[in-house]
Amino acid sequence: MFPIGTVARWQSPESMAIPTKLADWLLDSGSLTAKIKALHPDFAVHVLGQIEGTAEPCEYAALAMDPEPVTIREVLLYSGDTALVFARSILPHQRLAANPELTSLGDQPLGEHLFTRTDTTPGPIEIAPFSSISGAGELNRSLHHQEQDLWGRRRVFDIAGTRILVSEVFLSPSACYADSSK
Repeated sequence: MFPIGTVARWQSPESMAIPTKLADWLLDSGSLTAKIKALHPDFAVHVLGQIEGTAEPCEYAALAMDPEPVTIREVLLYSGDTALVFARSILPHQRLAANPELTSLGDQPLGEHLFTRTDTTPGPIEIAPFSSISGAGELNRSLHHQEQDLWGRRRVFDIAGTRILVSEVFLSPSACYADSSK
C-alpha cells in the first residue's frame, strides 16, 4: 500500500468552518507527538515505508521548490495496538546534508525531533478533508474497518534554511473525532 500519499485540497483554516474539538487538534501549533503522548503513554511509531523518490506536485509547491529527489517517509502513530494518525514527510535529502539524522529516524517520531531543535521554525498550518475513498480513507478502512471521512493538517518546517513538509491525517479512533459536533 506504500506510498499512500496525502494529495488533497489543502486550505487555510480560516476558510473553513471546523467543529471546536476537531479544530483543537488540527490547529494545535505544538508537537502532535507530544499531544498524543500526553493522552497515550503507550505511544509508538510504525514506519510504513521510506524511499528516495519524487514527491507530488502539490508537495513541491508547498515547499516552494522545483522537483528534485526527496526522501518520502510514511508512518503510523499508535497508541498500543490502535493506529491514530497517518503521517507523511517530504525531506529534500540533497538539502539536508547538514542534518542526515532526519532521514535515518527509524521508529523515532520526526515531530519530536523537530520540536526539540532550536533551529526549527514551523510554518502556517493548512487543513484538508480526506474522503473515505482517498488513500488515507482506504488505509483507515483496512486498519479500523470503518468507512469515514477524515481530516488532516500539514505544514512546512524550516530547519536552518532547509524546508521539509509534514502532513498528518487523523484516523477514525483519534480523539479529535470524539464529540466533534460541538
